[in-house]
Amino acid sequence: MEYILEMNNIAKQFPGVLALDDVSLNLGRGEILALLGENGAGKSTLMKILAGAIFPDSGDIVIDGETIQDVSPMDMLKKGVSVVYQELSYLDNLSVAENIFLGDIPVGRLKRVDWKKLREDTKALLADIGLQVNPMTEVSKLSIAQKQMLEIAKALSKNSKIVVLDEPTSALNDVEIRTLFGLLKELARKGISIIYISHKMEEIFEISDRVQVLRDGKHIGTVETSSIGIKELVSMMVGRTITDMYPKEEIQAGEPMLEIENLTGASVHEVSLEVRSGEILGLFGLLGSGRTEIAECIFGRRRITGGSIKIDGRPVTIGSPEEAIKLGIAYIPRERKADGLIITSSLKHNMSLVFLKKLMGLFRLNTKLERGLVSEWIEKLSIKTPGADVPIESLSGGNQQKSIIGKWMINSPKILIMNEPTRGVDVGAKVEIYKLMESICREGKAIVMISSETPEIMGISDRIVVIHEGRVNGEFMRGEFDQEKIMYKAIGGG
Repeated sequence: MEYILEMNNIAKQFPGVLALDDVSLNLGRGEILALLGENGAGKSTLMKILAGAIFPDSGDIVIDGETIQDVSPMDMLKKGVSVVYQELSYLDNLSVAENIFLGDIPVGRLKRVDWKKLREDTKALLADIGLQVNPMTEVSKLSIAQKQMLEIAKALSKNSKIVVLDEPTSALNDVEIRTLFGLLKELARKGISIIYISHKMEEIFEISDRVQVLRDGKHIGTVETSSIGIKELVSMMVGRTITDMYPKEEIQAGEPMLEIENLTGASVHEVSLEVRSGEILGLFGLLGSGRTEIAECIFGRRRITGGSIKIDGRPVTIGSPEEAIKLGIAYIPRERKADGLIITSSLKHNMSLVFLKKLMGLFRLNTKLERGLVSEWIEKLSIKTPGADVPIESLSGGNQQKSIIGKWMINSPKILIMNEPTRGVDVGAKVEIYKLMESICREGKAIVMISSETPEIMGISDRIVVIHEGRVNGEFMRGEFDQEKIMYKAIGGG
């Protein structure tokens, strides 16, 4: 195989953490290479080094036979390397065209923007990736899926030879994923090389030619995708065998803990459902179906214009998240960085945030109790961190997600709403989260889980309620779960 990229013996040390230990990676021309590993395995660090965002302590990078020295993000873009990160980077108030060509907008006479050329160049790029939007549409009006495709268009606008995609399908539905995969295969046929990072095993087997696995900053192995099975691949990732991906137990459901009747609000229309103690209720629907809006109405983040809510059989009024928290409701949001974390603060302060009032003494915070509670949940959730005082932004995405769960568990909620709780989380951490959900239910609490992954929601739920256009369009008991029937209801089937 002809290699377009060789990363040789890369090492990187951060304070207290050896992030990469003599890691090498080779990428063939026109190849799709899957890069796998648990959160904290070193994938992001390796890709940031490739992007020129951080310097390795040792090792070298070779692109098209040329050894690259003293790299910067601009240098790597010029060498044809583009990285599409999981946390998308776009400017909402600019147009699609301006976002794609930002920093390289065509100019004409008198150094004024050549709007005609900008529109034409953008149209050509959008046609290549199958995105049918007006080039002058403001990005704030695009869906998450369209913004994801926009990021890929930006990468292609740089005449990239190597494109890195970090969890590109985390916000896409099944139809949009099929479109993306078709695009990636076409790019590979044209000779563009792709590094594909994902925790979704079924995607790895569908899209990749080879798989490289990292664990604890070390290169564990690189194999042809067709030559390995999912169990062996997971074992390489986690260093142990995971025999049961969805550790679902039979837990006797008790009395209704949460009941909503004819709930109405923005994008929510007369929704009625209940969740019992000891039960995991799956809320399923395509993006834009109203799942998140229902959750945010219950949690007081959105105004309710009609209907009623009962907790433990008692009618309640919830006008704010603070009122919901007092009633024992917790909400883990889908966008952890935007809605779930204070990204500039420490792990300890993020995890104790909801519990602060209970930590207050007469005149000051009980820091001893705070540290003890945080340390307890860091251990329970196996959060990989040098300590409780490190900045939360220094942790991997999966460990950030577990810290959000820990934040709420410290407050002992009785109803936990989890919106895409395993988004961007590796296989081993997913199983840990599923087991935690089971233990929460054994304590007699109730969980509402929103997920876009049908295997996940079928694997861990006791019941599934399907939402379409802000309404309940179907309900399935565990013994009735059928992926095709659930998806049929999700797209509006009667």
